[in-house]
Amino acid sequence: MPSRGSRRTYGRIALVLLAAAVTLAALLHVVLGGDHPAAVTPVPSSPSEPLLPGAPALVDPPRPPAATVPPLGFDVSHPQCGSALPAGGGFGIVGIAHGKVLTANPCLKTQLAWANGKPGHAVYLNTGYPGTGDPVAYGRAAVDHAISVEHAVGHGTDVWWLDVETINTWAGTQQQNATVLDAMAAHLQDLGVRVGIYSTPAMWEEIAGSWAPGLPIWYATGPATYAVAVDDCANGFAGATSAIVQWTQRDARLHRIIDRNLICPAWRHRAAELLDVS
Repeated sequence: MPSRGSRRTYGRIALVLLAAAVTLAALLHVVLGGDHPAAVTPVPSSPSEPLLPGAPALVDPPRPPAATVPPLGFDVSHPQCGSALPAGGGFGIVGIAHGKVLTANPCLKTQLAWANGKPGHAVYLNTGYPGTGDPVAYGRAAVDHAISVEHAVGHGTDVWWLDVETINTWAGTQQQNATVLDAMAAHLQDLGVRVGIYSTPAMWEEIAGSWAPGLPIWYATGPATYAVAVDDCANGFAGATSAIVQWTQRDARLHRIIDRNLICPAWRHRAAELLDVS
């Protein structure tokens, strides 16, 4: 049997343990969402700006006179090198690069001649960012390279589309990526070129986040039909609805899948905002 002194020591230990247990229970009550009066609901942090500080401002170019071209057209690039190109159509859009930034389409001269023979024509440029270096400087350098490639084989096109796809290299944050795209568009505008965006809503959000420049939209639908393209004229992203919708479909004459495009009804008489028109 313990002595009286031992019993007093055990009693003090028991009181200390009891106090600790009560404190722990109170803490668990708060952590696990109890009705403790001191509980505080976290306030979500405000989202960051879509562009980095110092990103150049885009302009809203004056609207050119009304112009109309046949609303069905095609786009081609390096994958169509050596292949017969689609005949007819109201317009053609040609890829400047070999699928990546700072590259060149080896068939650009031939394909530009094909597009320039239609009532409307334009070019598109693949975009990307490796995640290193100043995004503004990178975007401007990408445009300068593409302009030199295009001028080496042609007279210069006044409407350019920025191709924004996850298949290209995007290793920056959404804010950095959006700033690269902003710098590219602003630099083209500085050179007197009209600019639009080619992408899908999902790819745009993944790459550029919430940035909504409101530029004309070339909406990529994928394998589809004319009817689906018409429906997608009501869709959009990046602060604008579709101006052109692209879909892929097999061509019976060429015996292969080709890219078809439709100018949306709301833009039928605004073709000069989307294409060089003759």
